[in-house]
Amino acid sequence: MTDKVTLQIHPSKSLTTPDGSQAEIDTDMVPLIRALWALNLTTVASCQDFGEGTAGQRRASRRSCRYGGDEFVAYYRSYAWLKMPLPDAQRLTNALLNTELRDMITLRWTPGSWRMHVPLRFDENNGIVLDATAQIHFPRDQINRLTAILEGIIAQQ
Repeated sequence: MTDKVTLQIHPSKSLTTPDGSQAEIDTDMVPLIRALWALNLTTVASCQDFGEGTAGQRRASRRSCRYGGDEFVAYYRSYAWLKMPLPDAQRLTNALLNTELRDMITLRWTPGSWRMHVPLRFDENNGIVLDATAQIHFPRDQINRLTAILEGIIAQQ
């Protein structure tokens, strides 16, 4: 599903989610999102170019974003983004360990590597806790390859 708080910056297609609601999905992400859903993996938000999308959010908003300075935009330009519940993000990345994307998800700070994090947040009852979702950023030019790998996994089921 897409994050309903943000504006749709990229061309998109409306898809019916596994729970029956509608979500606007960036067109380049549609086959990937469908493959993730076919594997019973939940998506919370996605973007086909996170840096460009963030820059578009800044341009469209009259007030400044809470994030998204020039350095942030440059850092994430040409990176796709998936926001997923932490268990689903772990299932996805573990499923990729025996594929050609292994080095991209296991080696940090190398060309083409993925950037994955789980934010910390404040909870009134428990103090600082891990967020329930993981943020996965990966090179946009890997969208089609990732989709093909997932479709191969689906075909084997």
